[in-house]
Amino acid sequence: MRRRSKNTFTYLVVLLFVLLLNFVLPRLLPGGPVDFLEGGEDGPIFISDVQKASMMEYYRLDEPAWMQLVNYVKGIITFDFGQSFTYKMPVYEVIMSRLPWTLLIVGAATVLSFLIGIAAGLVSAWRHTGNQDRGWFIAMISVSTIPEFLTGMLLVLGLSVKWDWFPLGGAETPFYAANGWWDHVLDVSWHAVLPIVTLTAANMASIYLLMRNEAIRVLREPFIEFALAKGVNRRTMLVRHVLRSAILPVLTLIVVRLGGLLAGSVLVETVFSYPGIGKLLQEAILARDYPLLHGLFVLMTVFVLLLNMIADRVYPRLDPRIQLGKGGA
Repeated sequence: MRRRSKNTFTYLVVLLFVLLLNFVLPRLLPGGPVDFLEGGEDGPIFISDVQKASMMEYYRLDEPAWMQLVNYVKGIITFDFGQSFTYKMPVYEVIMSRLPWTLLIVGAATVLSFLIGIAAGLVSAWRHTGNQDRGWFIAMISVSTIPEFLTGMLLVLGLSVKWDWFPLGGAETPFYAANGWWDHVLDVSWHAVLPIVTLTAANMASIYLLMRNEAIRVLREPFIEFALAKGVNRRTMLVRHVLRSAILPVLTLIVVRLGGLLAGSVLVETVFSYPGIGKLLQEAILARDYPLLHGLFVLMTVFVLLLNMIADRVYPRLDPRIQLGKGGA
């Protein structure tokens, strides 16, 4: 109980600190929402001082910083971050309209990273020091060193621009009249392929390396030699014995890496103009949309901390070798 209380307190301190940064950092950016409205890609938009003052009052930007902080805290407590400066609609509605797109590519990338990393890790461990092991190891390390945005750009240039196999960006074909729901699903899936591949390539190496190392450790255990002596075939050995014993740390890593995938989606969605949370965050930063930035940062912060808390709680229960110490559990 003492350990749990300490961990809960640590998470609470981290949450409060990040939420405070969430309020301060957007206001440290040069310019502000009203300044942004005065100019854009199409040239300057001239507004009078009276209009500026009216907008500042309407969005409560003329209030002292401490009062804005109080309103920000109220918004967190009530889950009401106000109205987006850019979209002129509640922040909650804006985020909910974009969240499913991010969940689609992040969820698919997580599943693919898991399957590829687990399979490759098992094969590599079984063929440890062999050519297959070296080949998988070099390939995974090489792919993981390429930044996500660069992987995305290379895929766009090669598969979209040069060969025209996939769309250049977006989540749906504009003005496309789908012939039924299945046609729409295919269109959405086709647009999601390259973002999913990019996120998968950036995250499968860590799963592979952990699975490989854990599997090599398990293969050196005495019960593996005993099973081999009994004539257990390789597939049964890998699935029933090695995989079952080595997969627990990998499951924990996957839970933690979900937060990294969410962060990585910012760059990936920007490269592919994919209308998810990451692209929305970029738009909010460029527009100095404080309410939208607050809502997005709170969502990401709570999501990452919840994932870490889940991993912290679940892993010791799954693996009895983990000892929490006296008074734990």
